[in-house]
Amino acid sequence: MAEQHSTDSGMDRSHLTLPARGRALDRDSIIAILNARMQLMADLTSPELFVHVAEGSSPDHTLAQLTGTTGSGMGWEGTVFPTNTRRRHVSLPRSAQLTRGLREVPLEDLPELDPRVLAAFQDPQIEPADSFVLHVDDQVRGCIPVIRLSPTTVTFRAVIHDNALFSDDLRRRSFLRLAAWSTASDIHLGEGSTIITWMPDDGDPINEYKLQVGAPDWLTHWVTYRVLPHHLRA
Repeated sequence: MAEQHSTDSGMDRSHLTLPARGRALDRDSIIAILNARMQLMADLTSPELFVHVAEGSSPDHTLAQLTGTTGSGMGWEGTVFPTNTRRRHVSLPRSAQLTRGLREVPLEDLPELDPRVLAAFQDPQIEPADSFVLHVDDQVRGCIPVIRLSPTTVTFRAVIHDNALFSDDLRRRSFLRLAAWSTASDIHLGEGSTIITWMPDDGDPINEYKLQVGAPDWLTHWVTYRVLPHHLRA
């Protein structure tokens, strides 16, 4: 999440992420950045800009003043180091298993799997050798796509699974997701990799529990502001 502000090169011009730290984060510079992005939407009848910032950062304070609101929660970006001893391990239920690597799974044999899962298998950004396949009752039901950012850093945001998985027991499904995330984390941390992970701020109790289980060494809460043209004229 903590990327530099970006231009309109292939991304949705109505969304903008401001860094939490760095140069040019004073009020005037932030307003200049917002105005520049607004100019890219000059062809729209009612332009609106959704700006993502770290809670408590300088951009957060500036946007709160400009809009007269507080940011709405997006999620928590957590960093877990291999030396972390505060984490709690959650074991997979007996019916579930994680296997390392995506290339061993013949996608042509999985036509009934949720399209989101199939898309994750085929995402060119992920590293198949670092990712995991989720089996439940000896059937492929999902995966954990992992992106390797550096030789010692990986990131994975979610356990992506078939929507039909435990659809009649959402607590059981949430526990399975958490256990799979915990198991994948154990493996990568055990190999000496730092993990950057993402937990949505969507009111799901499992996310708060995930924060407790993961016990990140660094934690950033990201929020979103809706900025309209008149906010920048004040």
